[in-house]
Amino acid sequence: MRPSAAEVARTLARGRLKGALRFADGIPVTGFHHATDRTGRPLLLAAPGDEITGRLRESGAAPDVSLTVDDVPPLRGAPSLGRIRLTGTLSRVPETATRAAVLEYARSNPIPELFDVGDRITMHRIELRRVSLNRPGSTEEIDPLDYAAAEPDPLHECEGDLLQDLAHHHSAQLDHHLRHLLEAKGAAYAGVPRAMRLDRYGFVIDLGDDTAGPAHGRWLRLEFARPVCSQHDLAHLMHPILFHHHTADGCEH
Repeated sequence: MRPSAAEVARTLARGRLKGALRFADGIPVTGFHHATDRTGRPLLLAAPGDEITGRLRESGAAPDVSLTVDDVPPLRGAPSLGRIRLTGTLSRVPETATRAAVLEYARSNPIPELFDVGDRITMHRIELRRVSLNRPGSTEEIDPLDYAAAEPDPLHECEGDLLQDLAHHHSAQLDHHLRHLLEAKGAAYAGVPRAMRLDRYGFVIDLGDDTAGPAHGRWLRLEFARPVCSQHDLAHLMHPILFHHHTADGCEH
């Protein structure tokens, strides 16, 4: 199993990555922060007098906007999760709903600017109509209901640190485990594997340019026995993989 398109979209939209906001006329907006509420609806923070507030005042109605977010791979050369595009109408969060929206924002992306909401900072939200995920060679439309029901990956924000720990402290165990899996599949591999991506379902291994790799492919996905729910849960799940040479449930290209 691997993350669904809806899960990838929720992960990228969460607010830990920089987003780009544009109105329907294509004019970009700067000087804002974003996160999502529990259903993935984008929440935007902006200072009074900025572009968002000015455009809302000029339009006199809820204008159409799009928020795009590009994945930033944790390691150089790692495959990208792609780019998401969230399209809908922009409006200011009503004063009566601001406190609840601040708490939702903080769950997704706790930043100092939240302390100034209602004073120096205003909060806005996008009512979504369309969600799409662009990956190399394809663009997938995601049902907004599936997007709302999905959850962000709990390992995404610490993915880079976890991969560095694997490389620095467990490379020999990972090498042994990968060779064991490949031998079980009847495939030989003489190169040095490297973990390049990690999510709640498993991780992606770079086999390099070694033509002895399985099916002569570069990327190999190793899947966990079950999805993990936290970094602590990951440590429990990977312990037998790294130290007892047990095999994972799945192995696929």
